[in-house]
Amino acid sequence: MRIIAVGRIRERFWQEAALYYIKRLAPYTRLDVVEVREGDPFKEGREMLSHLSGGITVALDEHGECMSSLELASWIQRRIIEGCGCISWLIGGPEGLSQEILNRSDLQLSLSRMTFPYQLARIILLEQLYRAFRIIKNEPYHR
Repeated sequence: MRIIAVGRIRERFWQEAALYYIKRLAPYTRLDVVEVREGDPFKEGREMLSHLSGGITVALDEHGECMSSLELASWIQRRIIEGCGCISWLIGGPEGLSQEILNRSDLQLSLSRMTFPYQLARIILLEQLYRAFRIIKNEPYHR
């Protein structure tokens, strides 16, 4: 899996939260995190596209499909069974993702109907990926 996100996480508490879930995910999947420079959405999108290497592309977007944790786990499990290769999760900056990115994505996913800072969106995504793998492996965590 790969998370391609606009901007760097600067606040120590967000960094610690991200590292916590990245470590928790390590037994389940290889995870690369790529940070692209913040700018206008078009330039951000071009840089994000340069980091895609096949597989499935999921764009986090407020207008995307909403899934429960169980539905996300099932969706990930189906992609793994299909042998899709890498799943790339794209997180935009304050201006969101470019239309080019949204058009290129295989799935547009909404974390919530609420708006979150992009740093928090990354933490929420990491936690949900961890939760999904626990569900897939039928391990305790999900409630």
